[in-house]
Amino acid sequence: MHFLAVAQALLTAVGTASSAATLPITIANLEDNRHIDSRVTRFVLPIGATINMDGTALYEAVAVLFIAQVNGVSLDAGKIIALSITATAASIGAAGIPQAGLVTMYMVLTAVGLPVNDISLILSVDWLL
Repeated sequence: MHFLAVAQALLTAVGTASSAATLPITIANLEDNRHIDSRVTRFVLPIGATINMDGTALYEAVAVLFIAQVNGVSLDAGKIIALSITATAASIGAAGIPQAGLVTMYMVLTAVGLPVNDISLILSVDWLL
């Protein structure tokens, strides 16, 4: 019955697509329903929500590689390393709101010298990702 203890947080996450909106409900569910110490939940969950943005980093890296291929630009090893570092840093700094990755993708595209206008290619499928 572990699922039922956090069902409200899971439904909020699906409904809002926002880790920031879900965080207070998750904390309340774990403290009230699972009786986890508040010192643990209030320390671990915000850090986890911030650091565990690896999906955003991967999404931004793949999207930038796609934009590079669309434009016929070959990225050398230095640009790939810059892409990896910038996408990781941008994902950690991204807000926990829907489509925050599009905003930080501007920074990643600029770092590797690709046109930022091509973010519009990603916009049509971003809601799905």
